[in-house]
Amino acid sequence: MGAAIGHAGGMDFADADGPLDDPPTLDAVSAAFPVRLATLTAQPSIREIGVNTIASSSDGGPFRLEAAAISYAILWNPDDLDDPMNHVELAPDVEAALADPSPRLSSTTVEWMRWMRFPSAYEAVQTVVPRDGESVADVLALHMRNVIGNTFRDERDPTPHEPDAFIDEPSALDAIDSAILIDGAWVPCVEIGDEHVIGLGVALEDAVAAVVWPRHLLPLVRLELTRRPRPVPDA
Repeated sequence: MGAAIGHAGGMDFADADGPLDDPPTLDAVSAAFPVRLATLTAQPSIREIGVNTIASSSDGGPFRLEAAAISYAILWNPDDLDDPMNHVELAPDVEAALADPSPRLSSTTVEWMRWMRFPSAYEAVQTVVPRDGESVADVLALHMRNVIGNTFRDERDPTPHEPDAFIDEPSALDAIDSAILIDGAWVPCVEIGDEHVIGLGVALEDAVAAVVWPRHLLPLVRLELTRRPRPVPDA
């Protein structure tokens, strides 16, 4: 039997003694992932701010990373991060946590938390080592459902008794041929339309990349991919 586990980029704020673990860093995940991660090309209006992963094990063996999804902060005014137009309204408890961080949090975690002030594109670029028989459209549709369920659930009329369901779920059957820029060259991909996000999926030489981007933030970004370099190990 196989097992799957998700590793979120967030923190566990349960009461306990001692320092809390840092969220996984992009460099750490990049080093551990079996292939190089896909990401958006560097642009003034976006910042990589976190990564969530999925791992699985077979027959009680070690866990192996299968998917990693990068989230991005969005900057309306990249020249001035303190410009109020860059910021979103936060709940009072979050504001309080940012104003007076817990001493249990490391400086790395506090810095990560500060990006909560900015709008974000949750898990916008996912890299997947697909299972046998899993198509690019299958990977894309599944990731679109995850992103929509986490960021646009209220807008999608969720069923109260089925928290994981919402109307008009993306389907692999709706995929159409399209193209995406990878390192400056147009590459064939599939596209799945949706009211709130655009979904693009592309087969790489050793993985599948799924891009799920909020439509209202499209004017601020070029959906062009590259591969993250693997970190150089310390000597």
